[in-house]
Amino acid sequence: MVVRDEEHILVEVKSSVSRGDVYEFWRIGRLYERVEGVKPRLAIVSPYVDGEAKKAADRLGIEAYTDIV
Repeated sequence: MVVRDEEHILVEVKSSVSRGDVYEFWRIGRLYERVEGVKPRLAIVSPYVDGEAKKAADRLGIEAYTDIV
């Protein structure tokens, strides 16, 4: 988690990301928003993001940082 000025950013770092990982992280973001009252920016960092996972991340507004897709 990074808090900069008034922006909250949740970052998950994984060796590979599947579609299920994306939805799980999105649910964590929703829980954070309910508890803290602030909608966080969500980012996943991984060397490999599955094609379906990338589509899900785009749909849910999660930033995916990767070298290989």
